[in-house]
Amino acid sequence: MNELEDLEGSKLTTTIAIWKSTKDKLDKNRAPGQCYNGFICQLVDLWEKTGQEKLFMRTDSNEGSRDT
Repeated sequence: MNELEDLEGSKLTTTIAIWKSTKDKLDKNRAPGQCYNGFICQLVDLWEKTGQEKLFMRTDSNEGSRDT
């Protein structure tokens, strides 16, 4: 069995299409030798963390304006 397949034989990798300009940005900003998967995972983690912080900030700032 290929190491890139799970127990059911499904591939664990996939191909996505991105614009060349987007790939150029990825190449410019990822660490030398860093794989695309690792860099994209870092970006998603940062996005999720930032989104959660914004949600908490919005919730905190809205609590002071509630009428009780």
